Amino acid sequence: MASKRTPTPTQQPPQPQQQEHQQQQRERGTPKYASFLRARHAIFLVILVATLSAALATLLFLYSSTSSTTTTNSSTSNSTTNDILRLAFISFLGSLTTLVGILFGDSLSHALTFGLAMIIVHWGNGISSSILVASPPLLLTFISGSKNALVGVSPTSSDLLFHPMIIRSYCLIPFILVIHESMMIISNNTNNLEFRVAPICFITLVTMGLMHVYYMHRAHKHGSLLTQEMKRHSIWVGISMLLSCQIAMHINNSMSAVDLTVFFLGALVTILLGCTFAFVADVWYAVGSGQFLMISLDTAGMMLYFICPSVILLLRFLDKYEESIASWCDMFRVHYEQFMPSVLLQRIGSDDEDFMITLLMLLVISSVIGVPLLNALCPIGGYLFSRAYTHGQPNTKKVALCVNFSDLPRDNDDLWRELLKKKDVGDRGRDNQQLVAVLNIYVTLEELTLHRNELQTIAKRGHFIALSPTEFDDTNFGPSILFSNKATCNLQIAHFEYTELFGEEPKWLLSRSAGSIGRHPAMLCEARNLGMKVVYWSTLIMLPIGARSLSIDQKIALCDDCSDKNGGSIIYLTCGSSSTSSNSNLITPNLLREVIDSIGDSYSLESLSDVARDDADMVLH
Repeated sequence: MASKRTPTPTQQPPQPQQQEHQQQQRERGTPKYASFLRARHAIFLVILVATLSAALATLLFLYSSTSSTTTTNSSTSNSTTNDILRLAFISFLGSLTTLVGILFGDSLSHALTFGLAMIIVHWGNGISSSILVASPPLLLTFISGSKNALVGVSPTSSDLLFHPMIIRSYCLIPFILVIHESMMIISNNTNNLEFRVAPICFITLVTMGLMHVYYMHRAHKHGSLLTQEMKRHSIWVGISMLLSCQIAMHINNSMSAVDLTVFFLGALVTILLGCTFAFVADVWYAVGSGQFLMISLDTAGMMLYFICPSVILLLRFLDKYEESIASWCDMFRVHYEQFMPSVLLQRIGSDDEDFMITLLMLLVISSVIGVPLLNALCPIGGYLFSRAYTHGQPNTKKVALCVNFSDLPRDNDDLWRELLKKKDVGDRGRDNQQLVAVLNIYVTLEELTLHRNELQTIAKRGHFIALSPTEFDDTNFGPSILFSNKATCNLQIAHFEYTELFGEEPKWLLSRSAGSIGRHPAMLCEARNLGMKVVYWSTLIMLPIGARSLSIDQKIALCDDCSDKNGGSIIYLTCGSSSTSSNSNLITPNLLREVIDSIGDSYSLESLSDVARDDADMVLH
């Protein structure tokens, strides 16, 4: 295969007709203002969510810091208006950086904005100190531009990070440490926390518990939206954020502890809101951006009319029965001291410093795990900025099998014969019609220009061609967030080349990993403006290097995912990035036969436009 390059046309492709795209059909059951909302109010919604999260986080911190433990410089309860506004601004930065990581669907974007926020938060300690604190995440984002830079984590280790038992351990160990520190502070009688630490621990426990329940009961058990490369990035980003916090605590322990606690409280509230909206939409099995926005609107109303009054009543209950709860905590502390070994009751160092560090680590770990886990489960940025789909309508017996053009062998007719066998011997539908066997093929701008004849032949066979973002060269140094203009320009050129080659405009764009800018909001908005839908996947089958057949787990995953929803699955079969594809790592006819057999004869392989329809009928199969 030819080396990678980004073709440059001799002339600028014409802009698409705006009137034609404005007359697109909207999804059935979606609000009429869905496209208007995504087009003009996305930034307003981001600022609104960040402001709301900052306000809630600031109030939570002020409520929890009535004792002198969490304020080593001065009492927060007697803070001036400027101090409160400063805390609110810091929590706003924490919420905003988390929103960037969620909307971009990328941990590297989260790391970049986190580093910039650390410079702003620690600017009062000096320029050199602020840059030193922000150096780990900033250096990580810039060296990640090279594809071989972050290879220190194996695929097995990156998968282990998202194991349910590991997630439970991450959540449980810091939570137990916070309870232990609180009990020890109470027993010393020098600092009386009483139950004020309970709100932060409770909100953290609710957030991590909701993420765990969401992960265990997700609609697509084998449809993680994070590739192996993105999982490795999330691990390195978590390490850099922990290192940055350690540096900040070493430079100015007391001030940095308060600032970082407020910062990550804003991030925690943002993750809680994001998980709430995503989990409710997943339970209702939203198909497309329109239904996701409709369900999110209902969720916001539910939170306004039920959850908010419940929180207010809870705070009133705590204020009214403060003495009774304090006595219960004292009884628990007595039993706690009797149960725990004496060696664990010995404290080293200052009570204030130990407690704040432990509480801070609890919040940092919640943010480090929460952002990549939410990105793996729900493409919130795709739903907000484009017409995105992770699956089609269920109960239709229709399945979309998608592959990369770079993963297909050249001049191999046996591959297409396997699809013809599927069409010839498959079960017939209700109207005694032959089942369809269509392969959805993703092509980049480079492949459109280098393999025109081959792509035309594939299209004449009846298969569906969709666009895929262009991979950049290794010479691009820096995070993908910096190359949005180049990515959108390449998409416009690919749209023009596709139209010239096939005589019709492209309808779908694959949202790939962050290395190819596939999930950049600018790319998603440009796809929407060009009249294209954005596709993710509901089942991801990653073939290891040199694989000649599917593993048993992959066969079970294909069979279970198709039968679970009885259709509507979008299966993405890939050998990895196109840069690693070789003759020894391609989709062979034998492997494709195994995939078709695992899906089953009762399901038809159809195009993306037939699996995820805007005007889907209500006939169930």
